Amino acid sequence: WVYGMPGIGKSAIAHSVCQQLYEIKQLGGSFFCRRDDPARSETNSVLPTLIYGLASVFGPFRKQMAQALRDDPQLTPQSASGELFLHTLQSLEAHPPRSLVLVIDALDECGEPGTRKRLLEHLLKACRQQKWLKTIVISRPEHDIQSIF
Repeated sequence: WVYGMPGIGKSAIAHSVCQQLYEIKQLGGSFFCRRDDPARSETNSVLPTLIYGLASVFGPFRKQMAQALRDDPQLTPQSASGELFLHTLQSLEAHPPRSLVLVIDALDECGEPGTRKRLLEHLLKACRQQKWLKTIVISRPEHDIQSIF
């Protein structure tokens, strides 16, 4: 968890980290929250975006997620829950040769404390279950986020 007060360069760090991870093929996905952008201010947009990113760079995950979507035609990217994400990760038989990293910037600008907590719980559980998966969260030091870490 990278945290700090407004204006100290947290988002610049996030962009730099994403660029470096991308260059070494370890960026699993990223989401840059923004309070004044409806598409980037809701926590229900974060996980589908990260799932898409991970599926784009890791074929076995893409294959398992595609099968899950075929098995449930009513499932949409926005209804993809943390449980689907966790189940898909658990069903993997192969692992990437190196860690993949998910990056979330400005999480404090996204959703409400309860929805942020649920999102972080799913991501942390995924990282505990799959040692090759890492998550970097960047935000202001909000109490709800701090309490998870």
